[in-house]
Amino acid sequence: MKRFFLHVALASALAACGGGTSAPQQEALLVNGANVVDLVVDGGPDGNGVNRLFTSVTICKPGSATLCTTIDHVLVDTGSVGLRLLASEVPTQLQLSAAKNTSGNALLGCGNFLDGSFAWGPLALADVKLGGLTAADTTVQLVGHSNYDRFQSQCSASGDPIITPSDLGAKGILGLGLSKQDCGSACAVQGRRSAQNGKYFSCTNAACTSVVGTTLATDKQLQQVVARFPTDNNGLAIQMNSVPNAGATTATGKMVFGLGTRSNNQFPTLQVLPTTSQGYLLGVLSSNSAWAGGSFSSTFLDTGSNGIFFDSNLPNCGYPNDSGFYCPLADVVFSVALGSAGAGQARKSFTITNAAALFQKGNTALPTLGGTLNAQGLLDLGLPFFYGKTVVIGIDGMAATGVGASTATGPFYAF
Repeated sequence: MKRFFLHVALASALAACGGGTSAPQQEALLVNGANVVDLVVDGGPDGNGVNRLFTSVTICKPGSATLCTTIDHVLVDTGSVGLRLLASEVPTQLQLSAAKNTSGNALLGCGNFLDGSFAWGPLALADVKLGGLTAADTTVQLVGHSNYDRFQSQCSASGDPIITPSDLGAKGILGLGLSKQDCGSACAVQGRRSAQNGKYFSCTNAACTSVVGTTLATDKQLQQVVARFPTDNNGLAIQMNSVPNAGATTATGKMVFGLGTRSNNQFPTLQVLPTTSQGYLLGVLSSNSAWAGGSFSSTFLDTGSNGIFFDSNLPNCGYPNDSGFYCPLADVVFSVALGSAGAGQARKSFTITNAAALFQKGNTALPTLGGTLNAQGLLDLGLPFFYGKTVVIGIDGMAATGVGASTATGPFYAF
């Protein structure tokens, strides 16, 4: 089984064996409405995935009510920003307009993820529909487009390219992180010597015989789709039902758009934790094992990760099948204190179980899966952390009422 974490590398300031019972967790309050979409955890397009959270996304040619398609099994990823769809899943009949620079040449995007995979492909414009809300005329990326594969080394010379659903375990990535854009001002302003930001490129001519790094205005970059909605655009909540420690064949939940904008998105009892400008919390771990815990200055909440990943001396499962996952002889219960500047701490718990034993059960929803990250100071609270909880994402610079005791301004998490 492969470790899977799609937290994107940041380019700017604002990504006993098995069984047992878990500590009690709050059951998510699942709601409905035009600002709500369904979430599911299953095996994905290839049937081999674990802890991958999916929704369906409808895209249309901008301004058209008929040139549309709905794509299922799009991965919901709170560790990145922007809608990236596999080019093979977007019908040519949609006639999406290519995004171009001022010279009329095609623009391309690059996303590098912590698991070593990367997304390379051209940018296009689409109306993006989630539930009853539409992000009009929004930049999206068409990943793995064969016309541009020959230039993918511009994005990564040694990583694993995402081209097919089997490569990704999904048909696209819906990046719903804390920032409004994929890169922000860092990619909008040229450096002292070049326009190389590693995120955006342009063809040098209409035939695209070569590509070069380019700056890109913030409104032309990949966008946090929720922030582009005309209403309910200041954040979102992910609500997941609980899953037993041994796992389940599937899991379900809801995603709610807007914070304090309707009767169904009020979360006054949740604790708000503002993040750093890079989108991180301070996380301090302790456990019931010989490993005493540790402090992680870069802690983030990432539905795009299929486990809880951090570096410790817990036993590794070993090569080749489950390398990188933890296989303790008995369940290890961790307590994590999550803090932020100007706020108190929120304390939650999670359990790490022998991954090899979990995988033998054939379940796709595994709330006790964890592994190594090989990145000092990082604590990746992946999808297992979300089961049985309501987790709120407050978008950078957006004010939100109805979350916690008073008005909060993003970026923040709340749970």
